[in-house]
Amino acid sequence: MTNLDKQIKEYGKNHNVPITKDDTLDFLCQTINKENAKQILEIGTAIAFGSITMAENTSCEHIDTLEKDEQRFKIANENIKNHALQSKISTYLTDAMDYIKNCTKTYDLIYLDGPKGQYVNYLPYLTKILKVGGVIVADNLYFHGMVTGEIPVTKGCRSMIKGLHKYIEQITTNPIFETQILNIGDGVGVTKLKTACK
Repeated sequence: MTNLDKQIKEYGKNHNVPITKDDTLDFLCQTINKENAKQILEIGTAIAFGSITMAENTSCEHIDTLEKDEQRFKIANENIKNHALQSKISTYLTDAMDYIKNCTKTYDLIYLDGPKGQYVNYLPYLTKILKVGGVIVADNLYFHGMVTGEIPVTKGCRSMIKGLHKYIEQITTNPIFETQILNIGDGVGVTKLKTACK
């Protein structure tokens, strides 16, 4: 890890910005290389630690990454510039739903790390912009043990946890998907699109 990368992680820690766990990022990069994914969509840029890691450690060609918080978006762009990755990473200051509803591109892999309660609402649109054989990698499916029942669901998280349960149900029961949920980081779902969504 470079000093620049360490600085990004330290900033995230000090300013309460979520940074993807190391084992999750390692797995994500391995998956990109294994699937030979060239075009990547990331939902949830934060300060770009994830997209920079993917860009530097995989054979992907391009990453589009979405962030709706203006301050984080600004910092993300600075971090990408400092790594000289402007040609490989495109950032969009936008609500993810607005982007995916109107997207005309297709992707080999989608990294889902935005608002957890929205995963299930994103899913119908993601299947339209994901190539057949492509993969959705969704982070935080356990959400600190609240989804699995290891710890009680706090009052403010009930709607989000309900949404995550619905997302898990969709990706594990819909026959167009092939899904594994792995005990990596905070729970990682790997969903392959087997057939085109009608």
